[in-house]
Amino acid sequence: MARRSWSQTQVARAIGKSPAAINQYLQGKYRGDVAGLESDIQELLNREAEREKSQKLSVSFIRTYTASKCLEVIKMAHLDGEINVIYGDAGMGKTMVMRQYARENRSAVLIEADPGYTARVVLEELCSRLGLNRRGNMHELSDAIINALRDSGRVLLVDEAENLPHRALEVIRRIHDKSGIGVVLAGMPRLIINLKGKRGEFKQLYSRVGFALPLGEVLPREDIDAIATSVLTDAQDENVSDALFNASRGNARRLFKLLRGVHRYSLLNNTRVDAGAVRHFAEMLIN
Repeated sequence: MARRSWSQTQVARAIGKSPAAINQYLQGKYRGDVAGLESDIQELLNREAEREKSQKLSVSFIRTYTASKCLEVIKMAHLDGEINVIYGDAGMGKTMVMRQYARENRSAVLIEADPGYTARVVLEELCSRLGLNRRGNMHELSDAIINALRDSGRVLLVDEAENLPHRALEVIRRIHDKSGIGVVLAGMPRLIINLKGKRGEFKQLYSRVGFALPLGEVLPREDIDAIATSVLTDAQDENVSDALFNASRGNARRLFKLLRGVHRYSLLNNTRVDAGAVRHFAEMLIN
């Protein structure tokens, strides 16, 4: 408790007991099952000791070849006031790139969409990001956003944009047309279908797109190696590097899961990571 600055309530919650039981135990006045309570406490201590030993692997943004291409597409949209699109399979690093650009550029407005994002939600989210009043009808909200963004030189980044319905995409197009800001939509391949329409009926929307960067389903080997060696020293070993690339299948998200697993194994067992450990953890990942 002293080392972690934990309260008696935190300890009690961690082992499923009442704060009163912990208080009485610490005073030597607990009249319940002392052996059972001490067993729970010992389990907590063991768990926290293991957690300390297996510190979580620190993962940071790496400017890989693919990430650099994505950043360039975002920069073009920002400078030229265009609508650009980045699309590819899950685990290609789209979210990390969008977040990195927003970190490096305070003039960027980042929205991470989810399936519940309607046109109204998009407008309210933008109002919140811009410090505008979220009350009013959709026309009023849209006009307030346009007035705030007009000639601002800003860029709107929308991650997981495949979740947006057509009306929400049209709202973004209107904001782009009337404010002159750049827009980048990033998402899964179905984003392109959503922009075009299943029968090509959304020409007015898709015609606004300047560049559409396809990332495909697999990152190049040099990207996987760069990411792996940046967070795991043992990945510099050729055998480990080969095992990580093969097991990750060129997918950054799968790679991070592998790296965390073998890193934890290495710390707990005080041993170097080898190709066998990588293959072992790969068998436990969902295909």
